[in-house]
Amino acid sequence: MKRIKRIDLLRKLLLGFSALVLAACRIMELLTPNPTIDPTAIPSPTTQAELVVDVSEQIIAAIISKNNQALEGYMANTVQVRLEASGCCGPLTKSEAISQLSYLNPAVGWSFDPANQTIINLATSIPDYYGIDWIVGVASNEYVVSFKLDNQNKVEAYNLAATYKLLIP
Repeated sequence: MKRIKRIDLLRKLLLGFSALVLAACRIMELLTPNPTIDPTAIPSPTTQAELVVDVSEQIIAAIISKNNQALEGYMANTVQVRLEASGCCGPLTKSEAISQLSYLNPAVGWSFDPANQTIINLATSIPDYYGIDWIVGVASNEYVVSFKLDNQNKVEAYNLAATYKLLIP
């Protein structure tokens, strides 16, 4: 009888010790870098930048094609909208912000090229709304639009003007 109790006690100790060793091994696995991870599977800063470019390209394509509904997936739930030289608009819901973009329907011949002199002048004159953090476009018939993305690559704000001449001399 004593021998059976000793064996049971030894088994319990051995199981407890095994569980402790297993837990320690798992902790070590978490703390030790895994050399078998493929470094190419980790997103690089370039991948992040390419994502922003893709979003920008989609926004630009929607404006050029006048397909404002295509922007729905790229809009934040609330968008800060400014219509230059008016009291409009402030924070709008996503659907209201998309609807407000119909203001640009008469615009033709869009350029979103950062080397465009009008875009450079806008960025220099009004950097808070048309500067480096904004996607800025100017139409050949003087309309202007600028979009700002949040940290989720969603449009958090945009500005509209019927003519860039309202903004720069």
